Amino acid sequence: MTSAAGDEIRDKALYAYRLLAEETSDIVVVREPDGTVDFVSPALEKVMGRSKKDVAYSNYLDLVHPDDIDQAYAINAVPLPGRTLTQTFRSRHIDGHYVWLETTIRGVYEPVTGRLRNILSISRDVTERIEHELSIKAAQERAENASKAKSRFLANMSHELRTPLNAVIGFTDMMRQRTFGPLGNEKYEEYATLIYDSGQLLLDLISDMLDMAKIEAGKLELNLETVDFTGTIEDSVRMLRDRAEQAGLELSVSIPQEPLFVTADRRAIKQIMLNLLSNAIKFTPAGGSIGVSLYQRSGFTTIAISDTGIGIPAEYLDRLGMPFEHVDSDPMIAKNGAGLGLALVRALTEKHGGTLTIQSEEGVGTDVRVDFPTHEGKREAA
Repeated sequence: MTSAAGDEIRDKALYAYRLLAEETSDIVVVREPDGTVDFVSPALEKVMGRSKKDVAYSNYLDLVHPDDIDQAYAINAVPLPGRTLTQTFRSRHIDGHYVWLETTIRGVYEPVTGRLRNILSISRDVTERIEHELSIKAAQERAENASKAKSRFLANMSHELRTPLNAVIGFTDMMRQRTFGPLGNEKYEEYATLIYDSGQLLLDLISDMLDMAKIEAGKLELNLETVDFTGTIEDSVRMLRDRAEQAGLELSVSIPQEPLFVTADRRAIKQIMLNLLSNAIKFTPAGGSIGVSLYQRSGFTTIAISDTGIGIPAEYLDRLGMPFEHVDSDPMIAKNGAGLGLALVRALTEKHGGTLTIQSEEGVGTDVRVDFPTHEGKREAA
């Protein structure tokens, strides 16, 4: 290769390097080992409105936001050969506002002696990205605070409403039972029954809201004990059998004769069972059937409830178990409820370390399965 050809190649390479340094949007700074600035790319002027003297070794920290001094100071440590160091901090623009810079430092070493020759830093303006991340974080914090405030409100409101409702239900029940003699008119007895039924429905709704609020606030504690699932299922079915028969439904039960013991919260298990069975009765037309079964398999105890009801459209299955969600706005589908039943079932099941599975076909029926860890060791920390 001739000397002229070599000079041409070298000139082209130098031009390419100069073009890259001048046109890149990143701020490129080359320093001597003692901190003296050898080169600053024009991007410093474009991004920060600053000049070479503003980034001299003794000056650049004066531009850093007070909260980010530690991060900016860390880049004074020169990485070992082949290593880089990256820090993100705010630096003051000449106009007074701050710009988020992501700065990467690396050392340039002599290939033979290993002596540090230069320090190269490349800074990129990441203001838009950081502000977007901060806005998302702030929105998440606002949402979490709003959710906590809602849960506290629901819990307080529920407590305030339950006390007078218990009195209403108690006194109307005495009137229905004619504890102190007849009311004197059949209409009064009818009205007392309506008041009692409405009060009981409202109390159940408020109790669900209170439990849901406790779960969302992380304040619901399980009262774990050894629970006979067989007896609990029998009690739940006994409580709702009359309602199923009045609705013209066939209710069949398949459970073991011997007790099945599981470490669980007795009240929560009964609440899960009553919610699921109530849903099956509510959404199964007259002439249909409901099946309840209980069995143990592979370390899990399973409650399964199937019905021949109206079923659930496939597009709504993913929404089931979300608080205050109804399957549909159709009053024949989303009737008589606040959408808390399945949400409570899912939450209480997961609190026990179990899983809720729902399979359904519109117009055919629904199968719900709740699997509980049989042994304490299977349960996840709640």
